[in-house]
Amino acid sequence: MAADLQTISAAREALSSGDVARAEALALAARAEPALALDAIEVLALAAKARGAGERYENLLREAAVLAPERTWPRNDLAEWLHDTGRLHDAEAVLRRTITDQPGNPDAQMRLGTMLSEREELVEGAEHLQAAIRIVGPHPQLLANLGRNLQRQGRLEEAAPLLAEAVRAMPDALAPLAWLAELEEQAGRFERACAMLSRAEALALRQGSDVTLQRVTLLSRTEEWPMGLAMLEAETPPSGAALLLRGRLRDRAGRKTEAWDDFTAGKAALARSASRSYPARAVGELVRQWQDVFTADRFAQFLPAERRKGVPQPVFILGFPRSGTSLIEQVLASHSRVRAGGELPFGRELAEQAHARTQGAFPRDPDGVSEALRDTLGTLLRDHYLARAERYGLLEEGADFFTDKLPLNALYLPLLQLAFPQSPVIAVRRDPRDVMVSAMSHDFTHGFACGYRLEDLALHYARMDALTEHWLEELPVPAHELRYERFVADQEEETTDLMAWLGLDAEPRQLAFHTLPRHAPTPSHAPVREPLNRRSIGRWKGYAKELAPVLAVLTEAIERGGYAASDSPVASSGAKGPTIN
Repeated sequence: MAADLQTISAAREALSSGDVARAEALALAARAEPALALDAIEVLALAAKARGAGERYENLLREAAVLAPERTWPRNDLAEWLHDTGRLHDAEAVLRRTITDQPGNPDAQMRLGTMLSEREELVEGAEHLQAAIRIVGPHPQLLANLGRNLQRQGRLEEAAPLLAEAVRAMPDALAPLAWLAELEEQAGRFERACAMLSRAEALALRQGSDVTLQRVTLLSRTEEWPMGLAMLEAETPPSGAALLLRGRLRDRAGRKTEAWDDFTAGKAALARSASRSYPARAVGELVRQWQDVFTADRFAQFLPAERRKGVPQPVFILGFPRSGTSLIEQVLASHSRVRAGGELPFGRELAEQAHARTQGAFPRDPDGVSEALRDTLGTLLRDHYLARAERYGLLEEGADFFTDKLPLNALYLPLLQLAFPQSPVIAVRRDPRDVMVSAMSHDFTHGFACGYRLEDLALHYARMDALTEHWLEELPVPAHELRYERFVADQEEETTDLMAWLGLDAEPRQLAFHTLPRHAPTPSHAPVREPLNRRSIGRWKGYAKELAPVLAVLTEAIERGGYAASDSPVASSGAKGPTIN
């Protein structure tokens, strides 16, 4: 046995010195001894990786995981390899199995938490990061990752001490310091954000990078925004995100043509870097399938779920990104009986549940849903939704409602109605042309990545607006239409009407929604921290020439909303928007 141990030791030494062939020969000789098989496989795996033999490396890791299921390194290394080679779904599957078998594996908890955080599944991601911290203690990188996750959830006060501790423990790490500076800016603490950025700037210079974009973002929220514009105009070449920010500042300076050029170039750069494009034909087919499944007659064949008593109920806020949905959520969440849920992924999950329950028939085969499932689907969907909402902390006592403002909920509305037939739906409308300008000036991935070309934005907007109108006419949806322009024109009356429709009395602090100590984790986080203003109404008129190519696509949505071709929507509309029942 001693000789065999020496063989493994010699194999490791050969590998570390770069003699891969000798390491492999020694490991193969030791592999026949059962007691040394795992060590031999480890050496062989590392040798395969050194040779660039990825498939062999992966197979050896899988063999080691089967041979020693109690050991952590084979599964951890396998998950890392799958992640690094772009097989994220496979990596997630390995990590989930590992956590089931080895709940005390901190590396698996950390990796899964980080992966989920990266794809915006923030609540579950935070749970795994917290589990890793419970296992190994307050490791600074874990604190930084958890702090960043909570920051992106909008939970700034919870995130701040975690990021601050990470900065103290890792004074030469740029990311936690930059994240903390961003948090201070998001919280409106500009002086503290500026001080943090000065420290980050010094670190970035030593590391060959910079924090210019973050500095300009901070300046853009102050009277010193022209200084930020000058900084960006000196950047060569600017990134996609920098182009969008520069475009917004040029827009503020009245330089509309240059601003639009920045918007289109910035969007194109972001789309290229992330390989994003709008699958127009596939989305059109998906919308058609949903409309075929949920005609009025077919919808009536489903049994809606009964309301579960004793828990807060969802309020669904429908509207295209940049239409004012974040504003309305902020106003609602300023009420003592309403909790902010944000952009919840549950609607998409209900579609996945329906697809699984019908064994793939939904939504392609309208007649592929059995009668038995029609009687139970609503309750199944309700229970899944509420279980997820409970995990997000939305069912705690102290509220009657919580908001759900995921933009894609317009597609999933029939399933949401089966699960919550009494839940209120707020359909937010805004002049489609103003939405186009605002959407072109910000990055977002909602809507099947429609936001990277004006043509795709207009097409998807027209589809979702028509689909929303179709559902409200076709299905028994308890909906309230809210016009952004009218809300801005008479905030108090519109708020009173909205809350009365929900069955609640309006509260004075709703008129000061911008003072709510909550961060909206969307591109609208800065506007909802400011008092209501009319600056963005009619903004499209400065871009009439640029919007001309898509006006034909938007005509029905413009007319459906009651917006005149050139006049102010508020001035031309007259009576208040109807409540749709």
